Amino acid sequence: MLNALLLAAATAVASSDTLVVPFPETVVSATRSPQHAVDIPNATVVVLGEDLRRRGVHTLAEALQDVVGLDTGEGSDNGSRLANIGLWGLKEFDALLITYDGIPVGGPFNPSLAQIPVEDLDRIEIVKGPQGTLYGVSAFAGMIQVFSRSSEEGRGHFAAGLGSFSSGRGSFGFGRAVGDRFDLRANGAYNRSDGWQDRTESEIDRGALSLGRDLGKARMMLDFSALKDRQNWGTPLPIDAGAPLPGLAQDRNYAVSDAVIEHQVLSASSRLTYPISAAHRLENTLALTHDNQKSVRSFPGEIEGGDTLVSEGVALEPKETTVYEDLRLVSRFEAGGEHQSVIGAALTWGRTTGEGIGFDFDQLLSEYPRIPSTNQIPVGDHRSFSDRRTFLGLYAHDSWSPIWRATLAAGARYDATSEKLHAQAQEVGGPLELADDSRSDGAGSGDVSLLFRTVREGSTGLQAANLYGSWRASFKPAAPNLTEAEGAEILEPERTRSWEAGAKVRAMSQLALNLSVFDMTFENMVVSILGSGGGPQLTNAGEQRFKGEEADLSWVPSFARAVTLGLGYAHHDTRFVRFTFVTPDSQLRNVSGNMLELVPRHLFNVRATYGSSAGPGAFVAARYQGERPLNRRNTFFTEAYTEWDAGLSYVRAPWMVSVVGRNLGDDRHLTTESEIGDSQFYVSPPRRIGVEATVRF
Repeated sequence: MLNALLLAAATAVASSDTLVVPFPETVVSATRSPQHAVDIPNATVVVLGEDLRRRGVHTLAEALQDVVGLDTGEGSDNGSRLANIGLWGLKEFDALLITYDGIPVGGPFNPSLAQIPVEDLDRIEIVKGPQGTLYGVSAFAGMIQVFSRSSEEGRGHFAAGLGSFSSGRGSFGFGRAVGDRFDLRANGAYNRSDGWQDRTESEIDRGALSLGRDLGKARMMLDFSALKDRQNWGTPLPIDAGAPLPGLAQDRNYAVSDAVIEHQVLSASSRLTYPISAAHRLENTLALTHDNQKSVRSFPGEIEGGDTLVSEGVALEPKETTVYEDLRLVSRFEAGGEHQSVIGAALTWGRTTGEGIGFDFDQLLSEYPRIPSTNQIPVGDHRSFSDRRTFLGLYAHDSWSPIWRATLAAGARYDATSEKLHAQAQEVGGPLELADDSRSDGAGSGDVSLLFRTVREGSTGLQAANLYGSWRASFKPAAPNLTEAEGAEILEPERTRSWEAGAKVRAMSQLALNLSVFDMTFENMVVSILGSGGGPQLTNAGEQRFKGEEADLSWVPSFARAVTLGLGYAHHDTRFVRFTFVTPDSQLRNVSGNMLELVPRHLFNVRATYGSSAGPGAFVAARYQGERPLNRRNTFFTEAYTEWDAGLSYVRAPWMVSVVGRNLGDDRHLTTESEIGDSQFYVSPPRRIGVEATVRF
């Protein structure tokens, strides 16, 4: 009964204007079937799109920043708007599976967060810990699934807004039925901004069309989308001995003057659901994506003579094509108790090619912002690469509830992976350097979990008080360095083993408490070090351990159902268990036992919201992170920080208006370490204000 009521509540949220939902916790990601979060033996979180729109959210980092234990500071090697998301203290750019409507964004390569239309999503589901059994090698340490607003039957919306740094944005969406069995939905968006860092203007244009068709008792969805995302790229801030290099300012951009990251993405996908019987349904997801990219980046190095900044950079034009196919049988039946099972096969194929140049240049700090462009700099070398990956997986998973108190779940998967890599580079006047590598692996993933229900609904003031424990194992091929021929090698596969235990309590339709403790061992994690030539080089980093505890509490007072109060705390202890490496000057470094860079031990967040289906609304949120090490030797730490946001909104059908301020304390903390530049860190955006109006029709 509890599940049915909460599933109905979540459906009501998705199809109406109401925002008064105590705990929106229907989760599809963990089992591929709708299920309430209290019945899932995992730490899970649901974020509703309606809440995000009222809070003026426009990036995935903003959407996830109040989730307990997630580290989502904006800024990464992919641009100032895009985060390198950390979960359980792990911030590896390709360790998380991030999907949009069930399709991995970025395929078997790097997650491509630019492809996610945050302005038009229905909900986000976060499932923590390895999910390789159902979702394969990309769901290595957890997953984030984003779902679109699948239908606005007879309705539509238009939104427009302005904000700091000359930002302007707009979006639209509408849906309608065509005949008895056919419906369509279209949406689009644009975004323009000057950026908070010098010369970091950006522009986004996207559009999508979804066509739905009933084919007898089956349902087919066809989706087509196009994206152009261009951002003038800004440099991270070099740090030496725990402080920025003298003479460098955090808001200045020292990149080559035509530095840019650009994506032009075309994608098509189909989603089929075919109910074979009341107990079984066949599902299929097929997607094809092509991404034309342009990447021109440079990283500042040493300062010579007090005024000359030495930089090196790379200009590449990668082209990435990916194919994703997943066919599965989802069943729910009785056999000595209730079973929910999934059996399926999945194929992910991707090919990336690219060519470009490497270059070095000097600039005078006293003459800033006078910086040359790539066509004014002598070419240092020519380089090209081709990388092909194929992942094929067979999987099965079953959840069995022999009695109402207990659910035992187990699953297994076998993935066969292969990769072929070719890279070459030639310095001007030098010999041709070639790197050819290939690798094939086959390995299994698996999980076992038990969930125990201590109370029956209605017997006390508790709706649920469930205990759970799980063990999981996953593997994935390592990501190569495609920008440097001498470093273009396929490393050892990465592997994780983890256990998690926790409790989920729901009481009096007012309180939701989640507690979890976890321990994950990570073998062969890929990290960046300085190679023998002084440039970045990827290597396997022995073994790391990610352990900790997380807790979050939500309260919806019975006397004020439009108010929600949330409180969360996470303690993360992330350390190298064993890792040694040699520096360019032949020094052996043993950092075993040290903390990983830029991972805080303590994370705290609090949020209060007020919002109903009509009238005024407001929210205030604060996030705290304790001190974090800046280097692997743990000799320098960055100070703790607190960041807070607040906003006001007003709803009067068909209008909604919101005013939102972010980082109102203007705290300029470090967010992410570059995986290309040595000891260089991205800085959080400054204080910013945005205003937005939405009309529904």
